[in-house]
Amino acid sequence: MRALVTGCGRRLGFYLCEQLVAAGWQVTGSYRSERPELDRLRDVGVELVQADFTREEEVGAVVTALAAHEDLALIIHNASAFEPQAADPAVQLAQFEQFYRVHMAAPFQLNRALAPALARQPNGGIIHITDIYIHAPAPQFAAYVATKAGAHSLAMSFARELAPAVRVNTIEPGPILFLDEHGYDWRQQVLAKTPLAREGGLEPIWQAVQMLMKNDYMTGASIRVDGGRALAVI
Repeated sequence: MRALVTGCGRRLGFYLCEQLVAAGWQVTGSYRSERPELDRLRDVGVELVQADFTREEEVGAVVTALAAHEDLALIIHNASAFEPQAADPAVQLAQFEQFYRVHMAAPFQLNRALAPALARQPNGGIIHITDIYIHAPAPQFAAYVATKAGAHSLAMSFARELAPAVRVNTIEPGPILFLDEHGYDWRQQVLAKTPLAREGGLEPIWQAVQMLMKNDYMTGASIRVDGGRALAVI
Protein backbone atom coordinates (compact mmCIF):
# COMPACT_ATOMS: atom_id res chain seq x y z
CA MET A 1 0.00 0.00 0.00
CA ARG A 2 1.08 3.56 -0.69
CA ALA A 3 0.54 6.74 1.28
CA LEU A 4 0.86 10.35 0.15
CA VAL A 5 2.07 12.74 2.85
CA THR A 6 2.04 16.42 1.96
CA GLY A 7 4.39 18.85 3.67
CA CYS A 8 6.97 16.14 4.35
CA GLY A 9 10.00 18.43 4.50
CA ARG A 10 10.17 18.75 8.27
CA ARG A 11 8.52 18.22 11.64
CA LEU A 12 5.30 16.21 11.53
CA GLY A 13 5.26 15.38 7.82
CA PHE A 14 8.85 14.14 7.93
CA TYR A 15 8.09 12.04 11.00
CA LEU A 16 4.96 10.51 9.50
CA CYS A 17 6.89 9.46 6.40
CA GLU A 18 9.47 7.71 8.56
CA GLN A 19 6.79 5.92 10.59
CA LEU A 20 4.84 4.82 7.53
CA VAL A 21 7.97 3.36 5.92
CA ALA A 22 8.80 1.53 9.15
CA ALA A 23 5.27 0.11 9.15
CA GLY A 24 5.75 -1.32 5.65
CA TRP A 25 4.10 1.37 3.52
CA GLN A 26 5.34 2.71 0.22
CA VAL A 27 5.40 6.50 0.62
CA THR A 28 5.22 9.49 -1.69
CA GLY A 29 5.92 12.82 -0.02
CA SER A 30 5.54 16.36 -1.28
CA TYR A 31 7.70 19.19 -0.05
CA ARG A 32 8.11 22.85 -0.91
CA SER A 33 11.79 23.58 -0.22
CA GLU A 34 14.80 21.32 -0.56
CA ARG A 35 16.50 20.49 2.75
CA PRO A 36 19.53 18.29 3.48
CA GLU A 37 17.36 16.23 5.84
CA LEU A 38 15.24 15.04 2.92
CA ASP A 39 18.07 12.73 1.90
CA ARG A 40 17.15 10.64 4.95
CA LEU A 41 13.74 10.04 3.41
CA ARG A 42 15.21 9.27 0.01
CA ASP A 43 17.56 6.77 1.64
CA VAL A 44 14.63 4.77 3.05
CA GLY A 45 12.79 4.76 -0.28
CA VAL A 46 10.37 7.67 -0.01
CA GLU A 47 9.44 9.07 -3.42
CA LEU A 48 9.74 12.85 -3.12
CA VAL A 49 7.97 15.44 -5.26
CA GLN A 50 8.81 19.13 -4.96
CA ALA A 51 5.68 21.25 -5.20
CA ASP A 52 4.66 24.74 -4.11
CA PHE A 53 1.02 24.33 -3.13
CA THR A 54 0.27 27.98 -3.86
CA ARG A 55 0.62 27.03 -7.55
CA GLU A 56 -2.10 24.86 -9.07
CA GLU A 57 0.19 23.40 -11.71
CA GLU A 58 2.68 22.23 -9.09
CA VAL A 59 -0.07 20.46 -7.16
CA GLY A 60 -0.78 18.78 -10.47
CA ALA A 61 2.78 17.44 -10.47
CA VAL A 62 1.96 15.48 -7.31
CA VAL A 63 -1.09 14.00 -9.03
CA THR A 64 1.08 13.03 -12.01
CA ALA A 65 3.59 11.29 -9.75
CA LEU A 66 0.84 9.25 -8.11
CA ALA A 67 -0.58 8.26 -11.51
CA ALA A 68 2.43 5.98 -11.93
CA HIS A 69 1.26 3.85 -9.00
CA GLU A 70 -1.82 1.70 -8.53
CA ASP A 71 -1.54 1.16 -4.78
CA LEU A 72 -2.53 4.53 -3.27
CA ALA A 73 -4.52 3.83 -0.08
CA LEU A 74 -3.95 6.88 2.13
CA ILE A 75 -3.58 10.66 1.81
CA ILE A 76 -2.44 12.71 4.78
CA HIS A 77 -2.95 16.43 4.17
CA ASN A 78 -0.24 17.83 6.41
CA ALA A 79 1.11 20.73 4.32
CA SER A 80 0.55 23.99 6.16
CA ALA A 81 1.40 27.68 6.01
CA PHE A 82 1.54 29.76 9.17
CA GLU A 83 2.43 33.28 10.22
CA PRO A 84 0.76 36.00 12.31
CA GLN A 85 -1.58 38.37 10.53
CA ALA A 86 0.26 41.30 8.95
CA ALA A 87 -0.62 44.88 9.90
CA ASP A 88 -0.95 45.99 6.25
CA PRO A 89 -4.41 45.06 4.84
CA ALA A 90 -2.90 44.46 1.40
CA VAL A 91 -0.47 41.97 2.87
CA GLN A 92 -3.29 40.37 4.86
CA LEU A 93 -5.10 39.59 1.61
CA ALA A 94 -1.97 38.02 0.15
CA GLN A 95 -1.57 35.94 3.30
CA PHE A 96 -5.16 34.77 3.07
CA GLU A 97 -4.66 33.75 -0.55
CA GLN A 98 -1.55 31.77 0.39
CA PHE A 99 -3.26 30.01 3.30
CA TYR A 100 -6.33 29.27 1.19
CA ARG A 101 -4.23 27.70 -1.55
CA VAL A 102 -2.26 25.50 0.85
CA HIS A 103 -5.00 24.52 3.34
CA MET A 104 -8.01 24.27 1.04
CA ALA A 105 -7.45 24.53 -2.72
CA ALA A 106 -4.55 22.07 -2.93
CA PRO A 107 -6.28 19.41 -0.77
CA PHE A 108 -9.45 19.89 -2.83
CA GLN A 109 -7.48 19.39 -6.04
CA LEU A 110 -5.71 16.30 -4.70
CA ASN A 111 -8.86 14.71 -3.29
CA ARG A 112 -10.72 15.24 -6.54
CA ALA A 113 -7.95 13.76 -8.65
CA LEU A 114 -6.94 10.87 -6.39
CA ALA A 115 -10.28 9.72 -4.94
CA PRO A 116 -10.80 7.15 -7.76
CA ALA A 117 -7.44 5.54 -6.93
CA LEU A 118 -8.29 5.42 -3.21
CA ALA A 119 -11.67 3.90 -3.99
CA ARG A 120 -9.98 0.92 -5.62
CA GLN A 121 -8.42 -0.05 -2.28
CA PRO A 122 -10.35 -2.00 0.37
CA ASN A 123 -9.70 0.63 3.06
CA GLY A 124 -8.83 3.85 1.22
CA GLY A 125 -8.68 6.90 3.46
CA ILE A 126 -7.95 10.61 3.66
CA ILE A 127 -6.80 12.43 6.79
CA HIS A 128 -6.71 16.22 7.03
CA ILE A 129 -4.49 17.70 9.74
CA THR A 130 -6.31 20.79 11.02
CA ASP A 131 -5.97 22.60 14.39
CA ILE A 132 -7.87 22.84 17.68
CA TYR A 133 -8.07 26.61 17.16
CA ILE A 134 -10.59 26.24 14.34
CA HIS A 135 -13.11 26.20 17.19
CA ALA A 136 -11.67 29.27 18.95
CA PRO A 137 -10.20 31.58 16.31
CA ALA A 138 -7.80 34.26 17.48
CA PRO A 139 -7.97 37.59 15.59
CA GLN A 140 -4.19 37.76 15.15
CA PHE A 141 -4.30 34.47 13.23
CA ALA A 142 -7.58 35.06 11.41
CA ALA A 143 -6.53 33.95 7.93
CA TYR A 144 -4.69 30.88 9.17
CA VAL A 145 -7.52 29.69 11.40
CA ALA A 146 -10.26 30.48 8.87
CA THR A 147 -8.59 28.42 6.16
CA LYS A 148 -7.87 25.56 8.58
CA ALA A 149 -11.58 25.66 9.47
CA GLY A 150 -12.29 25.57 5.76
CA ALA A 151 -10.11 22.45 5.52
CA HIS A 152 -12.25 20.85 8.23
CA SER A 153 -15.45 21.68 6.35
CA LEU A 154 -13.90 20.39 3.14
CA ALA A 155 -13.05 17.10 4.84
CA MET A 156 -16.59 16.69 6.15
CA SER A 157 -18.00 17.34 2.67
CA PHE A 158 -15.70 14.75 1.14
CA ALA A 159 -16.57 12.28 3.90
CA ARG A 160 -20.19 12.40 2.76
CA GLU A 161 -19.44 12.47 -0.95
CA LEU A 162 -16.86 9.68 -1.10
CA ALA A 163 -18.56 7.23 1.26
CA PRO A 164 -18.69 4.30 1.38
CA ALA A 165 -15.65 3.74 -0.85
CA VAL A 166 -13.29 6.24 0.84
CA ARG A 167 -13.23 7.35 4.48
CA VAL A 168 -12.29 10.94 5.35
CA ASN A 169 -11.37 12.12 8.85
CA THR A 170 -9.44 14.90 10.55
CA ILE A 171 -6.90 15.21 13.34
CA GLU A 172 -6.80 18.42 15.38
CA PRO A 173 -3.38 18.88 17.04
CA GLY A 174 -2.76 21.08 20.04
CA PRO A 175 0.68 21.83 21.59
CA ILE A 176 2.42 18.89 19.95
CA LEU A 177 5.79 20.41 19.11
CA PHE A 178 6.74 23.99 19.90
CA LEU A 179 8.52 26.07 17.29
CA ASP A 180 12.11 27.18 17.88
CA GLU A 181 10.97 30.79 18.29
CA HIS A 182 8.59 29.93 21.13
CA GLY A 183 10.30 31.23 24.25
CA TYR A 184 10.30 29.63 27.68
CA ASP A 185 7.69 31.98 29.16
CA TRP A 186 5.28 31.46 26.26
CA ARG A 187 5.68 27.69 26.47
CA GLN A 188 4.96 27.69 30.18
CA GLN A 189 1.89 29.83 29.63
CA VAL A 190 0.54 27.33 27.08
CA LEU A 191 1.32 24.29 29.23
CA ALA A 192 -0.28 25.89 32.28
CA LYS A 193 -3.59 25.80 30.39
CA THR A 194 -3.06 22.28 29.05
CA PRO A 195 -4.51 19.68 31.46
CA LEU A 196 -1.78 17.11 30.73
CA ALA A 197 0.78 19.92 31.29
CA ARG A 198 3.34 18.80 28.72
CA GLU A 199 4.27 19.03 25.08
CA GLY A 200 2.83 16.06 23.26
CA GLY A 201 5.52 15.25 20.72
CA LEU A 202 4.82 13.71 17.32
CA GLU A 203 4.10 10.12 18.36
CA PRO A 204 0.50 10.86 19.51
CA ILE A 205 -0.36 12.08 15.99
CA TRP A 206 1.03 8.89 14.50
CA GLN A 207 -1.04 6.89 16.98
CA ALA A 208 -4.16 8.76 15.84
CA VAL A 209 -3.31 8.09 12.18
CA GLN A 210 -2.96 4.39 12.89
CA MET A 211 -6.25 4.27 14.73
CA LEU A 212 -8.10 6.02 11.91
CA MET A 213 -6.69 3.62 9.36
CA LYS A 214 -7.39 0.49 11.40
CA ASN A 215 -10.94 1.42 12.40
CA ASP A 216 -12.90 0.98 9.20
CA TYR A 217 -16.14 2.27 10.73
CA MET A 218 -14.93 5.85 11.15
CA THR A 219 -15.57 8.61 8.64
CA GLY A 220 -16.41 12.27 9.19
CA ALA A 221 -14.67 12.09 12.58
CA SER A 222 -12.39 14.69 14.15
CA ILE A 223 -9.88 13.61 16.77
CA ARG A 224 -8.30 16.17 19.10
CA VAL A 225 -4.73 15.32 20.03
CA ASP A 226 -3.98 18.21 22.35
CA GLY A 227 -3.37 17.09 25.92
CA GLY A 228 -6.78 18.54 26.77
CA ARG A 229 -5.83 22.09 25.81
CA ALA A 230 -9.09 22.58 23.90
CA LEU A 231 -10.89 22.46 27.26
CA ALA A 232 -9.20 25.74 28.18
CA VAL A 233 -9.55 27.58 24.88
CA ILE A 234 -12.89 26.52 23.46
